[in-house]
Amino acid sequence: MALQLDLRHYETVVAIVEMGTMTAAAKELLTTQSALSHRLTEAERRLGAKLFERGPNRRLKPTRAGLVVHQSASRALSELERSEALLLNDRTEVTAVVRIAVGSYDCYHWFPDLVSSVRRSHPEIELELVVVGDTPGDALAAGTADIVIAPGEPEGPFVLRHLFDDELVLVVGPEHPLGARTWIESDALADETYFTYNLAPAPGFEYDRFIRTGTIYPSVVTVVPQTSAITELVAAGAGVAILSRWALAPAIESGRVRTVRCGQAGLGLQWQAMLRPADEIDSPAQRVADLLATNL
Repeated sequence: MALQLDLRHYETVVAIVEMGTMTAAAKELLTTQSALSHRLTEAERRLGAKLFERGPNRRLKPTRAGLVVHQSASRALSELERSEALLLNDRTEVTAVVRIAVGSYDCYHWFPDLVSSVRRSHPEIELELVVVGDTPGDALAAGTADIVIAPGEPEGPFVLRHLFDDELVLVVGPEHPLGARTWIESDALADETYFTYNLAPAPGFEYDRFIRTGTIYPSVVTVVPQTSAITELVAAGAGVAILSRWALAPAIESGRVRTVRCGQAGLGLQWQAMLRPADEIDSPAQRVADLLATNL
């Protein structure tokens, strides 16, 4: 259905509600009181509803219909203002948008620094954060992501660029008895509630390299798809998990969780930048990948 009101009608309603009087609203909108009164009359005629009632001291009180219009209009006008600000406030140089995600982990503590680095080095590129879950290859193939920061050695027709070395560690609550150990064998998990984000064990990760090497498995295994939720459960003492040290850095540094090495030698983990092969060497995605390699 076609809109009955124009943008100027919505601006009028918002200004009157927020300023309280026709005189103040007209001053806010840089118009005359008579012009504003005409707009309000026209809006009420088009909607077939009274939008304001006159109160004491010449103040206008919105009716129920006026409040409905105001709520919708204020949200829409705020969004329009935000869009204009993005376009006018140092955004005229942007020529490319690079969508970036993290595979498997919902951790984003690294993003603000990367945004700052990209703005300094490549003001023509704008970063957009997207969520891909545990299927980063599908997101790249579908074009919903241009770069995925992924753990391990993802398989598929993608270009992998090594970013940094990490470690899979046992994560426990601050008061958990295992937190006092330097390292553990997998049998130490026998009596624990174990949280994992994988519905099926992934080759090359903690189950394949550590848990199944023991003779006793964890007593309870619970799948929780979001690693941030697992972190909260572990911090509350509800169980333990084996996760990336880098991904959980904020919770570790704050002392909300503690970490223990898995096996005396530990479980090394590499993080890669996944890109599409079609991306040229000097493409926007490649430029962001260069910064990732030096910033993470």
